Amino acid sequence: MGYDKFKNKVCNYYRTYQNTKNKIEQFKYTLDKVVSHELPKRDNEQFFQVRDFTNTSGLKLNLNYNNIMCYYSNEENALKVGVICPNWSRGWRGISKDKFVSDQIDILFHFISQYVYRSYQVNLIGAIALSTGIPIDFRGNTLKYIYGDNVAQEVRGFKKYIDGESSILNSKTLSYLKLINALDPYVNKAVFYYVRFLELDEFNFTEEALTAADNMVDVIFQSLKKRLKKPTQSREQMSKYIYDEIKFYDSVAKHHLDRLYLLRCRFTAHPSKSKWWDFHEIYEDEIEAIKISVRKLLVDYLKYENENREVEANPMLWSSWFKEHCDIIYDAVWFHEIP
Repeated sequence: MGYDKFKNKVCNYYRTYQNTKNKIEQFKYTLDKVVSHELPKRDNEQFFQVRDFTNTSGLKLNLNYNNIMCYYSNEENALKVGVICPNWSRGWRGISKDKFVSDQIDILFHFISQYVYRSYQVNLIGAIALSTGIPIDFRGNTLKYIYGDNVAQEVRGFKKYIDGESSILNSKTLSYLKLINALDPYVNKAVFYYVRFLELDEFNFTEEALTAADNMVDVIFQSLKKRLKKPTQSREQMSKYIYDEIKFYDSVAKHHLDRLYLLRCRFTAHPSKSKWWDFHEIYEDEIEAIKISVRKLLVDYLKYENENREVEANPMLWSSWFKEHCDIIYDAVWFHEIP
């Protein structure tokens, strides 16, 4: 059960500090209360966030799919995006008689709630990246939060701006949006590095872009390694069973991904032994082929995850979803894994 692992991780985190290790029993009791009573009570409560996305000038996209929707604002010259999520980001201050415990639960669920609504935004960011090649970000200029009874009215108001007419851009982006499930931390991270790769490449940071691209590949490899319970092996050894598992049979693309890893090791992640000024000139044509191969791998990985889903993308009951997956979400949002 994910919740038992989650509770142990939280308690172990606070157990490591001298001034908080006496709070462990309070944390256990409060977390049990959260999972058994508070979250189920909130299953019918929603939170709606609206913000504009960066680098979307002229991107006339109009979509409404499950918990995410968007329209192009001519007034703001940007894509406006709304996401519907469980109402977990506030209301925790009195969850425990111990103020410190309540405050920490409040902080923890701020980050967990943030992860959920960002994941839906990342779904759209990834879909746009795959359909257009444009790297965008959710950190725009405007931000609006709506809670409680006002959510339904605000959602209806937002949807009035969505142009229902079909377009090639809408159809193409929607097909990728249906594929991506960034609630899975590995998918979330893979999309991050792919978009980071596109962004760095756009600004001619070629070496850094290829490092980000190889990070994306490595995330996919680590995802399958964990899923298949495989031991740690070299990239070459891992490639064989991972490509077979996701049915990635393009031999040309596999060759270019091998070259990506080699260039990452020899040029981009470590100081080069020679020709450091001339990297792009030497490998310009090969870099273009690598870009295509990286995209192909990501799409095949997303298809594989879609067909072999472990983290539900659109939960019927968010409290049950949390109980099952909270341990991996904790690892993605909390501070125990950062140096």
